[in-house]
Amino acid sequence: MDTAIKTVILSTLIGRPIYFVMKKNNKTAKKIFSSLIFIGLSALISASGQHPNLLLTKQGVKEIQASLGKYANFDKSVNELKAIADKALNSEIIVPLPLNEGGGYTHEKHKNNYYEMNAAGTMYQISGKSEYAEFVRKMLMKYAELYPTLGLHPSKRSETPGKIFWQLLNDCVWLFHTALAYDCIYDYLNSSQKTNLEKNLFRPMAEFISNGSPANNEVFNKMHNHGTWATASVGMIGYVMGDKNLVEKALYGSNKDNKSGFIRQLDVLFSPDGYYTEGPYYQRYAIWPFMVFAQVIENNQPELKIFSYRDSVLLKATNTLIQCAYNGNIFYLNDALKKNYKTQEIVYAVDIAYKNNPKNTFLLDIAQQQKSFIVSDAGIATAKSLNIVKYEPLQFHSVLLRDGANGDEGALGIIRAGKKDKTQMCLTFKATSHGLSHGHYDKLSISMYDGGNFVLTDYGAVRFLNIEPKSGGNYAKENHSWAAQTIAHNTVTVDETSNFNGNIKVSSLHHSDIQYYDFSSNQIQIISGCENNAYKNVKMQRTVAVIENKTFSYPIVIDIFRIISDSTHTLDFPFYYRGQMISTNIQYQKFTAQLNPLGTKNGYQHLWVEAIGKNEKPVTQFTWVEGNRFYTITTLGNSNTEYLMTRTGAGDPNFNLRNETAFMMRQPMVKKHTFVSVVEPHGFYDENKEITENFETSIKNAELYADNDEYSAVKISTVENNTFLLIALNKDFNKDREHSIKIDNQTVEFRGNYYFTELTK
Repeated sequence: MDTAIKTVILSTLIGRPIYFVMKKNNKTAKKIFSSLIFIGLSALISASGQHPNLLLTKQGVKEIQASLGKYANFDKSVNELKAIADKALNSEIIVPLPLNEGGGYTHEKHKNNYYEMNAAGTMYQISGKSEYAEFVRKMLMKYAELYPTLGLHPSKRSETPGKIFWQLLNDCVWLFHTALAYDCIYDYLNSSQKTNLEKNLFRPMAEFISNGSPANNEVFNKMHNHGTWATASVGMIGYVMGDKNLVEKALYGSNKDNKSGFIRQLDVLFSPDGYYTEGPYYQRYAIWPFMVFAQVIENNQPELKIFSYRDSVLLKATNTLIQCAYNGNIFYLNDALKKNYKTQEIVYAVDIAYKNNPKNTFLLDIAQQQKSFIVSDAGIATAKSLNIVKYEPLQFHSVLLRDGANGDEGALGIIRAGKKDKTQMCLTFKATSHGLSHGHYDKLSISMYDGGNFVLTDYGAVRFLNIEPKSGGNYAKENHSWAAQTIAHNTVTVDETSNFNGNIKVSSLHHSDIQYYDFSSNQIQIISGCENNAYKNVKMQRTVAVIENKTFSYPIVIDIFRIISDSTHTLDFPFYYRGQMISTNIQYQKFTAQLNPLGTKNGYQHLWVEAIGKNEKPVTQFTWVEGNRFYTITTLGNSNTEYLMTRTGAGDPNFNLRNETAFMMRQPMVKKHTFVSVVEPHGFYDENKEITENFETSIKNAELYADNDEYSAVKISTVENNTFLLIALNKDFNKDREHSIKIDNQTVEFRGNYYFTELTK
């Protein structure tokens, strides 16, 4: 138009007439007009959809309302949510100025606020009572008043601070939950209230998370769980507001080129088996935004078929996560704390996975154990099916989980053996990639669970989650100086130096490799891996076999760990055991008056040396008790082998470390060495009934019968003169290849990568 003045009526866009006069060539006026058009179009797009439209839908609300009183555990979940909402309604709304780190007052208050808003919003949908919606409205208005005044959080601990919380991640989690609440009360609000919230709170927050600084933008586009929370939160608020731009940025990255964003994360962070590269603990954490945002996408853009994407990788990831547990407790690998599959994030994952694949009925067994549901479409669908669908109990099984986007960056091996109950043995074999910023330097490490207990342990993380006096609830410095270091794990450390010299940039370039595995036999399950880059010119090769035989009360483990180099090195090989030492056949000196640390760096500074000894005999045995079973490590050594008993706690002025004990073999100054160890659970111990049975191991002897580039042969014998032979190939792996090997003047012929037999008496 060429007229000098334009009169604009936006009545169809934002619900009531606005008469706006704009002078020609007035840049400020044009900018305001453009903003109004953008807000108006967003409102129009949003109004064209239905609310709620994220995790809860109108159809879901109807199903929940019709089902109340029919499913006890679902009613329990609804009542728990109602209790949170009702308590909030009777409390003062407080939106404090951000100050504290994790566990502090303001941190926990803002965290509780989003839980309360989410609960009240959901209860508004189910009950229709306006007081719930009014509570959410009032709290959101307080945040809309506060947010424009905030700078970065005053804490300086994070490289990417938030505004409400000490780190950007927590701001993302706040928006994630609050988007759900806003969605639930969207139709309760009038247009001016929505405009206020979106102008002063939601749009600025989405902008801050995605592009508030170069560091924030990097996180938003990062292949990492922080990136997942960021994209999910921005995408979810985008769907509520009908903002296609925000949704597309969340899905396809800041540049919308699919080089980053949520879809790219699905491509990069999961292997074809659904294994998450940061490890099981962070798979548990990341599965929450992955599954929730996927359900949001499914509800709003079903044409994307998000749950079918990449061969249904998210549904696989839920199955895989559940398999990465012992008695429901998530494996300790990389940074990890004690979590089980009854946590809310796994409740969300199970309900959403089942809703989108109801053929996967084993999830109902997990839901039955959880006895908790999301109050949503997915939750009521799962609760209903639990009462009408026949399902078998979940069977845990041995499995190899490939790592890396293409499944070619090593793997996690999980071997289960023995009774199919809570006491069965489970052994993990870690030959993966580093695991991003939460990875540890522990190539070819193992952990062992047995008898319902964690027997050979991984430390996990040094963190007191949400306990502010302990490093603000964040990771303590000992997480790097101890927990991530190689010596903190059940694997070999070379020259008191961690894998890749503890350099994450170098470690992230490499991964271990699985040479072969076979979990098909009920007599032997075996896995073999190698690592060629952790130390310069040092090859590490480890083969672990779990044996089930009537000779032994429980499955045993045979462990062959080969170190090959052209130069001499000192090798340290600890077994971190949980329980109480019973006996050993080494001659040792126990330091009872004064303790000294084992070293000065790379984790060694945190180990007290409690005892040290040698053994005149080649076979050394160490026995401890945990729970109601005894355990014995039988290992081979020579006159140069030193045996150490260590305990964590040195170099720890703030008492951040748990007391963890280890039985350690040290082999000084060797070019090549093969550690051979047998771990045997045995006997029975009951303090209540004062019963002790078979506290001595049944293993009498172990021999490394042959050891060369072609193969290693180990023979073990028992006190009852039962003898077993294991031959493990060390190169040229082929399951169909024929072998003929001479051992003790006898020819052994077999096909494949290994051979195991019980020798005749």
